[in-house]
Amino acid sequence: MNCCNANSECTQGPDCPIRKQCIKETAEKFMKIKIEVADPYDDVVTTVKALIAFITVTAALTLLAFLIWGK
Repeated sequence: MNCCNANSECTQGPDCPIRKQCIKETAEKFMKIKIEVADPYDDVVTTVKALIAFITVTAALTLLAFLIWGK
């Protein structure tokens, strides 16, 4: 049974059996996929640690430059 016209436009709207079958197949595909999402807390902690290290090194180099070249 085909519920589409010559322009491939569905004429029965959401009740179209072909559309329902496509939706069912797509839903089944997504149900089979198991996605594990990583915990963002670990990334945030690592980023903050790296930022603190960068700020510390920059401050130390700035103080060292002031000591070497004077005021």
